Order: sequence, then structure tokens, then C-alpha cells
Amino acid sequence: MKDKKKVIFWSLLLIIIVLLTILFAVRTAQKYETWKQHTDYLKSGNKTIQDWMTVNLIVNRTGIPKVLIYNELGINSSFTNDRKHISRLCQENNINCTQVVARLNSLEDKPGT
Repeated sequence: MKDKKKVIFWSLLLIIIVLLTILFAVRTAQKYETWKQHTDYLKSGNKTIQDWMTVNLIVNRTGIPKVLIYNELGINSSFTNDRKHISRLCQENNINCTQVVARLNSLEDKPGT
């Protein structure tokens, strides 16, 4: 009976490890694809905000605080929202993405943000 419990335990542990590995591999592949598609932009000194950028990327490139970005979007800050593209956040919340990007770019131009 103990052997059967050990086999079940190790099997479940292996399944969990494989699923976590797949999850992280998919996330890494998605980040790489975004980077590959926009590598020239990311290497340039251009700090213009675009709809394909994530909230974290905007914060890191422009220095605009997350609170201001989420206020412009009119949504709550969350771990998952930090990693979604602005266009996706706009689509999920029925927001005009062009206007949000324009407002965020005007925030970036203001000194002291």
C-alpha cells in the first residue's frame, strides 16, 4: 500500500513540475516574440508609448508611475494587468486605445512625472 502511495505522490509531483515548465516556457516564448518584433524600437532611444507595450515596459522606459497609467486606463492595478499589452487592456475594458496612448504620451512629456 505504501508503494502505491509513493508512486501516486511522485507521479503527481512530476505532472506538476511538467505543467509549470510548460507554463514558464510559453510565457518566455511570448516575451521573446514581443521583443523580437520590436527589437529595433526597444534598442532605440525612442520613449514614445505605443499600444503593444505592457504597463511594466512603459514604467521602465518612461518612468511614469503605475498609478498614473492605471488612472488613465480607469482600471485597477494587478499582477496580471501589469503584464498585458495596453491594446489588450483597452479591448477588455472597452476603452479607446488611441486616446489612452495619446494621453499617456502627453504624461511622458510632462516634467516631474
